[in-house]
Amino acid sequence: MIRWVERALWFAGAALLVLLVLRFGWSDLAANLRGVGWGIVLVLGQEVLAFAANTWGWRWSFPRSVPAPSFKDLLRARIAGDAFNYVTPTASIGGEFVRLQMLAPQASHIPVAASLSVAKLAQTLGQVAFIVFGLAIVATQVALPEGVRWGAWSSVALLLGVGAVLVWWQRRGMFAPLLAVVQRVGWACSAHWRERVDRLDAEIRLLHRDGLRLSLAAGAFAVGWALGVLEVYIVLWLLGLTPSWTLALAIEVFSATLDGMLFFVPAKLGTQEGGKVLIFSLLGLDPAKGLAAGVLRRFRELFWAGVGLGLWWWKGWEESSGVAPELR
Repeated sequence: MIRWVERALWFAGAALLVLLVLRFGWSDLAANLRGVGWGIVLVLGQEVLAFAANTWGWRWSFPRSVPAPSFKDLLRARIAGDAFNYVTPTASIGGEFVRLQMLAPQASHIPVAASLSVAKLAQTLGQVAFIVFGLAIVATQVALPEGVRWGAWSSVALLLGVGAVLVWWQRRGMFAPLLAVVQRVGWACSAHWRERVDRLDAEIRLLHRDGLRLSLAAGAFAVGWALGVLEVYIVLWLLGLTPSWTLALAIEVFSATLDGMLFFVPAKLGTQEGGKVLIFSLLGLDPAKGLAAGVLRRFRELFWAGVGLGLWWWKGWEESSGVAPELR
C-alpha cells in the first residue's frame, strides 16, 4: 500500500511538472535559465552557509555528557543525510540512518541517535519560528489577499501544533511506545533491544531538560531556514527582477510553509516548481519567472544531493545503506 502511495505521488508530481513546462513553454523557461549564466555558481555556493548553520544546530543537539564528533564529520554526515532524504521517498527519515552510520566510528550509536531525534525536533521548531517571524514581517509590508493571509496563519497554527506534539512525545519517551506497537504486531523483541531503547529515551529526556542547548539548536536551524532568503534574493536578481529583502522574505516564508505541509512528497517533485509559480502569482510577479526560480532551486538541490551521495560512497557505506544499524 505504501509503495503504491509513493508511486502515485511520484507520478502526480512528475505530471504537474510537465504541465507547468507545457503551460509556460519550454522556450521561455530555457531563456530564463540561460540568462542566469554563471550566476548559478552563486545559487549553488550560498547553500554552504545553510549547511553550516544546520550542522551547528545538530551539534547543539548532542548531550553534554558525550563529546560531539568534529564539525567536519558532522558536516559530511549532514550533507549525506540530506541527500538521502532528497532522493528517497522516506518522508525525511531515511537520511537519519545514513547520518547514524557515517558517525558510527566516531561515537556510540545511542548518543548520536538521541542527537538526531532532538535535532529533527529542533529543525521543525526552527522552521516554525522562521515562518512565524517572517510572516509577521511580511503581513505588515506586503499586500496579501485575505484568504492567503488566513491560509498562511492556519498553516502556522498546524505546524505549531505538530511541534508541540513532538516536544510532548519526546519528553515522555517516544521510542518505547513505538517498540511496544511493533511487539503487538508480532515482532519478538529481546531484552537487549528494550534496554537500549530505554537508554535512548533517557538520553533524549536529558537533552530536553537542558533548555539552553535545545534553544540554541532551534535557533541555529532557524538561521538555516532564514538563509533561504539570501538564495531567493540572488535568484530574483539573476532572473532580471528587481529584488528586495521583503519580497525575498515573502517568497521564502511561503515556500517554507508549503515545504512543511507537503513534506511527504518525494523530492518535492512538482510541488517545488508549482509552489513557486503560485507564490509568484500571488505576489504579482511573472509566474514564468516563478517556474524558473523553482527549477533553479531544483538544480541546487540536485547538485548537493550528488555531493552528499558522493560523500556517502566515499565513506564506504554501500553495503549497509538500507539497514538500520544496531544501537550500541
